[in-house]
Amino acid sequence: MKRLSFLCLPVACAVLLAAAQPAAHAAPVERGSPQTANTCDGGEGVYLYANTQYRGDCRKLTDDVSDLSDLGFNNVTSSIRFVGEWTATLYVGQGYSGASSTFTREDSDLSNNTVGNNDASAVRVQRGRVPAENICDGDEGVYLYTEPQYLGMCIKLTGDAPDLSEQGINNAASSIRFVGEWTATLFVDQDYSGASSTFTRDDSDVSNNSIGNDSASSARVQRGRAGNCDGGEGAYLYEHPQYQGRCLKLTSDAPDLRTAGFDDTASSIRILGSWTVTLYRDLSGTGIASTFSADDPNLADDPIGDNQTTSVSVQRAGGPAGSSCDGGEGIYLYEHPQYQGRCLKLTGDAPDLRTVGFDDTASSIRILGNWTATVYRDLSDTGIASAFSADDPNLADDAIGDNQATSVGVQRAGGPAGSSCDGGEGAYLFEHPQYQGRCLKLTGDAPDLRVFGFDDSVSSIRILGNWSVTLYRDLSGTGTASTFTLSDPNVIDDAIGDNQATSVGVQRR
Repeated sequence: MKRLSFLCLPVACAVLLAAAQPAAHAAPVERGSPQTANTCDGGEGVYLYANTQYRGDCRKLTDDVSDLSDLGFNNVTSSIRFVGEWTATLYVGQGYSGASSTFTREDSDLSNNTVGNNDASAVRVQRGRVPAENICDGDEGVYLYTEPQYLGMCIKLTGDAPDLSEQGINNAASSIRFVGEWTATLFVDQDYSGASSTFTRDDSDVSNNSIGNDSASSARVQRGRAGNCDGGEGAYLYEHPQYQGRCLKLTSDAPDLRTAGFDDTASSIRILGSWTVTLYRDLSGTGIASTFSADDPNLADDPIGDNQTTSVSVQRAGGPAGSSCDGGEGIYLYEHPQYQGRCLKLTGDAPDLRTVGFDDTASSIRILGNWTATVYRDLSDTGIASAFSADDPNLADDAIGDNQATSVGVQRAGGPAGSSCDGGEGAYLFEHPQYQGRCLKLTGDAPDLRVFGFDDSVSSIRILGNWSVTLYRDLSGTGTASTFTLSDPNVIDDAIGDNQATSVGVQRR
């Protein structure tokens, strides 16, 4: 075949050579003079076009642009194309403000989007494609924004998100908005762990919440509002131990927690104000139950158990008659050590704790005012007993033991004659170190502490006023002894030793 050759003018040659090239989709060609980084070179990125159908002036973006006028492209964009996996949000206002539309796929004509044609003034660009169900389309759901005041990149949630990095917004949420009735709990860590905050209404700046700004890594989302945990008086149920996770506030009975989306969910309970709350495993206040009048950070060790509550009974200021733990003077028995769990207040004898549902239940005791309580293992003030005139956070190391009390004798201003620990001058003997446990006050000799039920019981001594006190190991002021003129929080390092005193000599100095 013969090769043809001919001469042509430079312009004509260029036309002929271009026509001789095979037809192919050309890479985007930039028109105008944007910055080099925005050159529409066909590489990965987000491509904005001045005209529909990906025509006209073009800018390529791989980073956010708060003001498109910096690229000579303000109020110009009419179509958008992606090379690679990207998510882009176009904003009508500069600084990522105003109406916006989010894209993960090319769109040849923006006129049918919220942002519209020729209106974009700022762009947020993120590598990776936000799932379609998380696009902020204005439909019902929970909207998370990367900036306060509902600005910045946005994702929509209508279900739980154990790892927000999958939606491209890990450690980025700064405001939250609701379309419809929803409850959302944001967690600092993935898989719904760590500090959290629960929302049922818009919050333009989450920095003043436990979760804080730019810290959320996972989210639980539930349709409907799960109670307004506003810090007012009431019973607060929490999804996780230590008062974490979603929260439901109650001030009245809830015979079916399914209606609040909180069935088989409660793991801790907080009580603000004077309330008695009973949690039940079954509907309508039936089945295994636990009653509370104080906070409990973990229900796992209660009869009700963790994630078992189906119905709740809520009563202001007390359960059975006389049991209102209202902070007034009296004897307070608690279901758990450290004054936790259900509470029973007494200001008179209780010969049978079964009648108030507190038999074999007491684990700690608190005393407000001048009272002496004697706690007995058997009915009608019989059996092994321990007497108290001061708080004791754990009865396990007392004679009565843990969960053993069946009856209680209550007396205002002291127990046996001469033992009223009333704060007046005298020698105060305490059952435990650091002036804890039962107390016996003396202002005269006690040749036999057995008559006070205080034999071999003294662990600390407090002296109010000018007194000299000698503790003896044996009866009638005999045996090994130690003399005190000042208080001693622990007699274990004295000659008398711990729990060894059997008689006492008391003399005013």
